[in-house]
Amino acid sequence: MNYRLLTFFLFPAFIIYTIKTAFKFKSLRYLKQRSGFSFPKFNTQPIWIHCASVGEVNTFIPLLELFITHLPQQKFLITTNTVTGAATFEKYQLANTQHCYLPIENNRAVKNFLNSTQPRLALIMETEIWPLLFKSINRKNIPLSIINGRLSNRTLNTSSWIKKHYHHTLQYVDTIFSRSKQDSQAYKELGGDTINTQLIGNLKFSQITQSKAVTLSNFTKREFILAASTHNDEEFQLAKLWKEIGLQKTLLVIVPRHPDRGLSILKQLEPLKLNIAMRSNGDAITKSTHIYLADTLGELSGFMRHAEIIFMGGSLIPHGGQNFLEAAQLGKPVIIGPHMHNFQNEVDLFKQQHACIQVNNIAALGTIIQSLLIDKNNRVSLGERAEKIINEQAGIAEIYMDELKKHYPSIFTSTDQHQV
Repeated sequence: MNYRLLTFFLFPAFIIYTIKTAFKFKSLRYLKQRSGFSFPKFNTQPIWIHCASVGEVNTFIPLLELFITHLPQQKFLITTNTVTGAATFEKYQLANTQHCYLPIENNRAVKNFLNSTQPRLALIMETEIWPLLFKSINRKNIPLSIINGRLSNRTLNTSSWIKKHYHHTLQYVDTIFSRSKQDSQAYKELGGDTINTQLIGNLKFSQITQSKAVTLSNFTKREFILAASTHNDEEFQLAKLWKEIGLQKTLLVIVPRHPDRGLSILKQLEPLKLNIAMRSNGDAITKSTHIYLADTLGELSGFMRHAEIIFMGGSLIPHGGQNFLEAAQLGKPVIIGPHMHNFQNEVDLFKQQHACIQVNNIAALGTIIQSLLIDKNNRVSLGERAEKIINEQAGIAEIYMDELKKHYPSIFTSTDQHQV
C-alpha cells in the first residue's frame, strides 16, 4: 500500500487519539496544532528543532543555549509531539524561542505547518523519521539534518515495507550527526551508502553538565534511596521488595516517569500495607514513612541530588530504560535493571569502567541495595567513577555547534535574519 494512502486511512485514528490527549491535558492548542491549524507565524525565518518528548528536549537544551549565544537575533521554533515535552521546554524560559506541537503525519497538516512557520533550517532530534514531513521539507528546499542520531533495534528489525519507506525518506536528509559508531552504521544500513553520516558523540552528556538542576529545600533529614522515572509495575515490584527484605527503615522515594499515575500507583500498593506519603497531597515524611511517592513534575533532579543510591526505572520491565546520566554527573551510585536497550551505548561505557551496576532481576536489586547501604566506600567509589566519565565527555554540545557551522555557514555566519 502507498504510504500516503495509508496515512489517509489512519487519519481518523490519529485525530481520535489527539482529541483524547487534548481532553486529558485540557489543551486546546495541542488539539489545533496536532491537527494542522493555528501555528505561530514569525517575522523572520526561525531555525526549527523537533524534539519528540521530554528526553529529547532536555538533551537538546545545551545546544540550543549555544545557538542563542551565537545567534542572539535569531528566532527558534521548538516542536514536540507531547504535552509533557512542551511543559519541559517551557520551564527553561529561553529567549527568542517559541514552542508549538508538530502536526500528525498528514499531507495537509504538514503543509499548513511549513507554510505558517517558514523555517530556514530543520534539525530533527535522534530517531524521528516521518516520510511525508521529510518530503515536504525537501520540496520547500529547507536544509535538514538529524542531531544526536540513534536507531533502535526495533527500527532496524521492522518490516521490509517500512524499511523501504525509511530508506527513501533518509535521502532527504543532508547529514546525520550520530551519537555513536554503531548508530552511524545503522543509518547506513537503513538508508544506504549514499547517506551522509558523521560521528560526533552523545549530546546527552552535555545535557547534564549545563542543565539547571532543581534544589529541594527542607525535603527530609532521612537518608533515602531513589527510584527514578519508574513505569507501571516497577513501583509494585520495588515496594514489595522493600517489605520482603525488611528495608522499611530506609526511606524509598519513588518518582514515576508519568506523575499523573500517582493515584493509580497508590492503589496498586495498598495491599502491601506500607506507610506511603504522596507529594502531590502535601503529605509529610515521618519516621514511620516507608515510601514517599513524588508524583510531581520537574523535581527529579532535586531528588537525585539528595539520594544515597539511585535506581533508574524503565529497566525492570521491557521498556528500554531511562536516562541515568544526570545521576552519574551528580556522582551518585547508579543501579539499572536488565532492560536498558534504549541506552545500550551508555550502559556499555559505564559497565566497562565499573561506573554503574546492572542487575538481572528484582531479587538481585535487593541484594545490591543492601550491600551498598552497608559499604559506604563502595557507594562513593561507584559514584566517583560515574562522574569521571561524564567530565571526560564534556564539550559535546560545542562540537555539534562547530560542525553545524561548517555545514551551514550561510545560516550561522550571516548577519541578516532572512526576512519573510
